[in-house]
Amino acid sequence: MNRPRTPLSRGFVLTAGLGGLCLLAAVLWPLPPAELALARASSLRVLASDGTLLRELASSTAEGHAAPARLDALPADVWQAFVAAEDKRFWSHPGIDPLAVLRALREDLRQRRFAQGASTIPQQLARLLRPHRRGLFGKLGEAVFAVRLSAHLSKREILEQYLTRVPLGNDIRGVEAAARLYFDRPAAALTPLQAALLAALPRSPAALDPLRQPGRARAAALRVLARMEACGYLSANDFANAPLDLATERFRRAFEAAHFVEEAARHRTPEGAVTVETTLDLALQRAVEGAVREQVLQLRDRNVSSAAALVIDNDSGEVLAWVGSPDWFDEAHAGRIDAVRTRRQPGSTLKPFAYARAMELDALTPATLLSDVESHFSAASGDYVPKNYDRRAHGPVRARVALASSYNVPAVRVAEKLTAPGLLRALHQAGFDSLVLDAEHYGLGLVLGDGEVTLLELARAYAGIARGGVLQDLTLLRRALDAHGKPLPLLPPAFPPRRMMTSATTALVTDILADPAARAPSFGLDNALRLPFRVAAKTGTSRAFTDNWTAGSTRERTVAVWVGNMSGETMRHVSGITGAGPLFQRVMTLAMAGIEKPAPLWNDRTLESHEVCALSGSLATEFCPSRVSERFAAGTAPTQPCEMHSRKGLDLGPRFYDWAAHQGVETLSLSTSGAAQAALAFPTDGDEFLRSPDLPDTAQTIPVRALAPAGGEALELRLDDGERTALQAPFSTRIPARRGHHELRLYRRGLADPDARVFFEVKG
Repeated sequence: MNRPRTPLSRGFVLTAGLGGLCLLAAVLWPLPPAELALARASSLRVLASDGTLLRELASSTAEGHAAPARLDALPADVWQAFVAAEDKRFWSHPGIDPLAVLRALREDLRQRRFAQGASTIPQQLARLLRPHRRGLFGKLGEAVFAVRLSAHLSKREILEQYLTRVPLGNDIRGVEAAARLYFDRPAAALTPLQAALLAALPRSPAALDPLRQPGRARAAALRVLARMEACGYLSANDFANAPLDLATERFRRAFEAAHFVEEAARHRTPEGAVTVETTLDLALQRAVEGAVREQVLQLRDRNVSSAAALVIDNDSGEVLAWVGSPDWFDEAHAGRIDAVRTRRQPGSTLKPFAYARAMELDALTPATLLSDVESHFSAASGDYVPKNYDRRAHGPVRARVALASSYNVPAVRVAEKLTAPGLLRALHQAGFDSLVLDAEHYGLGLVLGDGEVTLLELARAYAGIARGGVLQDLTLLRRALDAHGKPLPLLPPAFPPRRMMTSATTALVTDILADPAARAPSFGLDNALRLPFRVAAKTGTSRAFTDNWTAGSTRERTVAVWVGNMSGETMRHVSGITGAGPLFQRVMTLAMAGIEKPAPLWNDRTLESHEVCALSGSLATEFCPSRVSERFAAGTAPTQPCEMHSRKGLDLGPRFYDWAAHQGVETLSLSTSGAAQAALAFPTDGDEFLRSPDLPDTAQTIPVRALAPAGGEALELRLDDGERTALQAPFSTRIPARRGHHELRLYRRGLADPDARVFFEVKG
């Protein structure tokens, strides 16, 4: 007779059934693919172009250095050693080993403590994937997850996951990373004894550390070999005397090209990559690092503590060397800050891009006559008076000399023609994306470096000049591989290649920057930019001598260097030609090593040559004492003959009266116009002037230039109804720019009637 079921028994059955269903659902629930991705558990290995390891960056999820283990690439001894040591019934159980559990339970009860574990390889993998606190509930969850792993993964897949993630001491995870550290070889080349040693480490990595306890480690390895033999994985062999060949003498984690590796790994590496092959030339990198350290050491007594350098292959855009500081570990001088990517004022290194823009928009040529005299420019902060590095005014200079000798006043005049917004657009087109403020903020001083850019941007832009005017992003990676050794698509460049100046303009700018004669007035013929091969280069020094730079190119290579202090402290008596220049010379020499016959800097066929006056830049005449052969883009050569030189002598013209007088230069127009009456050269009748709302009244003035009659008589000026004031040679002055309509009269002294009068208006 059957006994009727009680409510309790029915509830128990129901609860048990629901619990079983929940357990089954938990086991059958799909595994998150991202959780098992080997790339997440692997370090990123960054290699030089020759395959040398630069650095292995630890994975944040693996908590150490790790590399993917691919079972088909490993000798059987490796996985057999781990199975024999950790889970001899691995191939037959469903994720947990009931026999091992019973054995451990019996031992724990006998000793009345947790004396023996029973973790299988799937359970260890479960704990690695989802760490938990010690205790009953943690072990139960681990067991369920182990069964779940075994239900969804093959035994081979479980082994690959485990052999990738298992901790093996010294901040190392997985057999591949351990083989490199302990034996200086890939896991595929491990001997049975070495594989056995690695298999012994999971139970006690610190106590069996082969680098510190080689005797204990060897004894543990021999015990694993005995287990392998007992499992039938090995036949009887004498391994007692086999060498371990530990890499104790070579134990040193690679740490090369620190700043380059950071940039390549953090900003250029695609997701899922475990190995990247870079463009870095390690031999060149080490040589450039040495040059940077030596240059800083030589300049230490001038308060220089840091420097940086970048070398680029122009054709490919590949970075061959990247030195962000003399010493990554020098905390006193912020060695970990990468000066290649730090924004700083570049000084005159931006001038070529302004001149290039003017060549394309304002008909500027290398022969264009520019005025290098004291000049006042309106700026938001007041009257802007740029000064040359040598504190001298050089009078009339051709654009070629002005750019090559880095004169500041002509550069600001070029920028004034472009306007501040036009100059900023030109620099943005050249890739200077760090200039994020508006044109009003920078003003015309931007042409002299009054804005912050990076050495990377500067090198990239000069490589664009060397490439014929085409700007392209820099390349740091050649190949990226995933955890299975398959190539991954590289990240796209920050921008597609674009033309920043025409090929003819590029040729002209390059020719100017490579012209030692045009550079000589400022730097002399024997300077740091003179190398055994032609190089187009430009130096730059920021305000207060806090930074100096040199950037330049051959057809094959571009080099950009910076010298200064990361703290922003002022250097003592260091300029671009004396600080960064010598470093540039050394680095460029290193970069060009092995290139026996450098290619021409530009294509001769793109330009035409004409003979011009060396002073005026106009077509030379029989009266010009000095002539030069100048290059021009097609159709831009001057058509007018020189007007400065004639049978009568030199006539510089009104623009240079003041300069000529102060320099003692004899010029026909310095004192007289050659006419019977005096004349006003500036302003002229009908001129209109616009006041700036940002300048004080004292800075709002108008220049006046007069021509005396034959004999050089003294002159007098009268503005509106004011008093007549004396005007002495060289007959130039400035008058207030007051709003309204005005009359300016010019008199010969003692005469009642003016020789000249002009009417002009001041607005704003």
